[in-house]
Amino acid sequence: MNITTILEDIRAKQRGVTEDDMRKVFGDYHNLLRWVAAFLIEDDKPPDACVIDACTIAEAQTPVFHEWLVHWGARATVARALRGQRAEIAELAHQYEQGESVRRKYPPLSAEYFLLLVKNFEEIRNRLDVLCRFVLVLRGIAMASYDQVTTQLGISRNAIELAYCVAFDTLELVSGE
Repeated sequence: MNITTILEDIRAKQRGVTEDDMRKVFGDYHNLLRWVAAFLIEDDKPPDACVIDACTIAEAQTPVFHEWLVHWGARATVARALRGQRAEIAELAHQYEQGESVRRKYPPLSAEYFLLLVKNFEEIRNRLDVLCRFVLVLRGIAMASYDQVTTQLGISRNAIELAYCVAFDTLELVSGE
């Protein structure tokens, strides 16, 4: 995805964003959001309603608003995917809450781990339950704090930390294979 590169190029040339810039940015971004939705809901072809990218209102707005749309699109896509998964996440959270407290703290995903996740998408998705996938996206990719993830998913911090440990350990396992 070249969003950062495109935005830096636009800023360097001190020009406004053109419609072609927006199509390029949001075309790439739409594909990434579709990938996130497929990863979260375990469906290779997620429903269109699950991918929220705001392309229709982006063309009439300012560059600052465009950056906000990128963030908003990701959050809205995750929120939409979460709607159908809340019951399963709550059930899994109860199981994770029974585990011991986490002693190691894992950082958000590095670029290397993110690429590993994209490259091994299906294998990692199949190894992780829905709670781990959501926590991996929110904490690992979106770099939200544990407290922010706790608030968004409505489950305990201990369940979030344990699920993230499982997800991170799975990435490390796949990277060693």
